[in-house]
Parts: sequence; C-alpha cells; structure tokens
Amino acid sequence: MEIDEVAARVVRSYWALLLVMTVLPLTLVALLMNGQEPASVAKSRLQASSKATDAAPGDAGVSIVVSQVKAFATGEVLLSQVLREQRVDRTTVKVAKAIEVTGLGTSTVVELSVKDADPAIARRLTDAIGAAVVREINASNQGTIKQQLDAIDKRVRTLERRLGPLSRRAGAQPNPDIDAANERERVQAELADLRSNRSDLQTQLTSAGTASVVQPAVLAPKADPTVMMAAIAGLVGLIGGILIAVVTEMVRPTIPGQRRVARRLGAPLLGWADKGPARLADTGRRIRLAAKREGVGRVTLVGAPGPLPASLVSSVAAAVYGDETKVVSAKPPKPRPAERDTPDGDESGEDGGDGPSANSDGPSMNSGGRGGKKSTSVVRAGGTAVMTKKSGEVSPSEITQPVPLRQLCHVHAFEDIDPGSDDLVGVVVAVGPVTTVSGLETVRDLVAASGWPLLGVVATSRKIAVSHKSASRKEQG
Repeated sequence: MEIDEVAARVVRSYWALLLVMTVLPLTLVALLMNGQEPASVAKSRLQASSKATDAAPGDAGVSIVVSQVKAFATGEVLLSQVLREQRVDRTTVKVAKAIEVTGLGTSTVVELSVKDADPAIARRLTDAIGAAVVREINASNQGTIKQQLDAIDKRVRTLERRLGPLSRRAGAQPNPDIDAANERERVQAELADLRSNRSDLQTQLTSAGTASVVQPAVLAPKADPTVMMAAIAGLVGLIGGILIAVVTEMVRPTIPGQRRVARRLGAPLLGWADKGPARLADTGRRIRLAAKREGVGRVTLVGAPGPLPASLVSSVAAAVYGDETKVVSAKPPKPRPAERDTPDGDESGEDGGDGPSANSDGPSMNSGGRGGKKSTSVVRAGGTAVMTKKSGEVSPSEITQPVPLRQLCHVHAFEDIDPGSDDLVGVVVAVGPVTTVSGLETVRDLVAASGWPLLGVVATSRKIAVSHKSASRKEQG
C-alpha cells in the first residue's frame, strides 16, 4: 500500500475526527490559560570552574558541567538549608522542579534559573541557590587539597616548636648534646619535605580552579505560554486522532478516491454524476458505449453497498437515454415571388401521408421552408427513425434509403431488476469519495453470482446517502 493512499484513507474518512481532536484540546487549553498570570523567572550566571581544560572537550564537557551544577542545585540538603535561611514557605520538591540549568556555548559558564509566582522570591532563591552551589563546587574540587594543606601546616608548626629547643641543646657549651644535634637534623629534613609538599599542593589548588557567581539574579522578561501550550495540546490531540483513525481503519478498512475503487474493480471510471450537466451527459455517453461493447440493453446502477437515492438513479438514467427529441431547423430563405401565391394546402396535399400528422412516434416542429412551405426535421434519440419533411419533390434515394436506428439502453436501480429475467444486464457501480472494502466485496459477489458484466464506475463528489425507501421496498419484496 502506498503512503499517499494511507494518508488519503485517514484524512478523507476521518477528517472530522481529526479536526475535533485538534481544535477541542487547543481551545480548552487556551481557555484555561487565558487570564492566568505567567510565573516570574529569575536568572543568574555561574562560573562552574575556572580551569581552561574543562571547556576543551566541547559539548561533552559542557554537558558534564551542567549536570554537575544541576545535581548540586537540586539537592535535598542544599534546598532545605536555602529555604530555611531565606524563610520561604516552599517545598523542596516544588523548588527543585522550578530550577533549570543551561549551558552557554562551550564555556564553563552556566545559567541558573528559578521560576516562582512571586518575582521577589524568585530572585532571592536564585541568588541563595547560586551561592550555595558555588560553595559546594569549591568544596568538592578543593576540599581534599585544603585538608592536606591544613595537615601540613599543623605539622610544620609542631616541628618548628621542637626545632628551637633542639638547636639550643645541640649548641650548648662546653658539652653539646649529640642526640639533640641528630634530632635537629632530622626535624630540619622533615620540615624541608613538608614545605616542598605544601608548595606542590598550592600549585594543585591553583590549577584546580574556583567556582564563582558571574552575574547575580535578574528577572527575565515575562513570556505568555498560552500559545505554545495550546499548540502542544492541539498537536497531542491530532496525534491521538490519528491513532484512533488508524485503529478504526484496521477494523473497518476503506478505499479513498473513486479512481482507486475503479482500479480495484478492474473497471474504467465512466465519469461524474454531480458535476454539472455537461459532465453528466458525457457520463451517459460513456455508459452507452460500455453497454454497446458488452452487448447489453439494460444497465443496473448499484451502490457499494446499499440502495442508491432515486434522484441519482434518475439523473444517470436521463443522461443515458439522452434528449427525447432533438429539433434541427435552418433559417428559411426569403420566398420567391412566384411561390408566394401557392396555397399551403396544395403543398401539404403533395406530401400526402408524410406530414406531421402521420408521424405517431413523437412531436414535430413546423417551420417556414422554401416558398413558405412547411418543413420538419426531427432526430429521435429513443430508437425512432430520422424523418425529414421537405417541400417540393422527394428523390427516390431518400425514400428507399434505410433509416438508422439507435438501440435503447434502459437504466434501472438494482432493486427494480427482475432476478427471473433472462436479459443480460450490465452493472455500473456508483461510489463516493470513500468506499468500504466490504462494500466493494458485495459488488464483486454480485458480479460473480449473476454473471453480469461490470461496465464501470460512476463517481460522486459527495457521500452517497442510502435510500431508505429503496431499502424498505427491497425488504418488502
């Protein structure tokens, strides 16, 4: 099955459902959000790390920094402490949902935003959370190094306090203390190592970088989310409508388009029944041609499925029959003076039984002919001969020439066909924009059961209403 056919099946059959499923949620969301004051958003910018190496990996590095900041900002302990310090009556869960962290390019600067109905509270929470996050990041990056530095400083102070007494004992005269001198050398060596380690740690602390607040909290311009939320609601409703249409189409499949139905039946599309007299007349001619090709004199118009309205059957039948009488007249020339005195009765007497009164098949039209004589030219479309009455002499070839006849083609509704008749009947299917597969199968079953030839398909631009009168008549029969 082609993609365009799938789309046509969903759109043509369920356009009303899709329209309702799109417009209804869109309207409801717009009405609910209309008049509501949008929440205030306060934004601040944080330098998550001053190390240049953190921005080197590009987007991956930025994603790591953003995740780290958001993990600290939405922590339960941190939020509880901030709310307690700011004396704000909010739950930690609600504040955590209102926090957003976004990266700015490939740098380590991130934007922290907090949304709240009160703009003052939004600014206070943003500043407090930003400061707390900076402290947590610095403690995480530099805490271990600072602890080592504190331990080294404490050990250095202890050794320096011991170094003074040892130096005095080692330099005492006249009896210097050899043990004190050895201990002094060991303490001095340890102090040298500690100072070297402290210098290395200082270098690591400098390269570790520090987080800081780059920009304090400022209120962002208010944006009305009504349009966006309504559009999202309409899109979700449209998707739901498409799903419903797909499930319904799986249960009750249809065929969109009249030409696709003709292709499925393997029959030609004969024309349209409701697109004006010209198209209807062309449809009638095509039905006559199809009936002539199959050699049938009767045509039944069937639906797919169900009885057809009487108006549709009558219009197609009238198009197939054609005009009952077509009158062809020519503009009479001016009579010559020699013929003006000729009485009309003489001319009609010459024609004898060929006058209009002798024609019992249908109406005729008199017009002034040559010399004021009556002439009639009638073309019969319903199986009658072509008769022409002229004034003056009639050539023998006109009398003996065979008159062409056109075979009648009767069109009936399927309910009016006598099943016991031995006549061969041609089947013409009338379909609308959408046809069910089950209706198409009923037509195939009819053709297979009756042995009647399928002449073609007649299309209507609107859905064909089932004729209740025909249906009740069929049940009574």
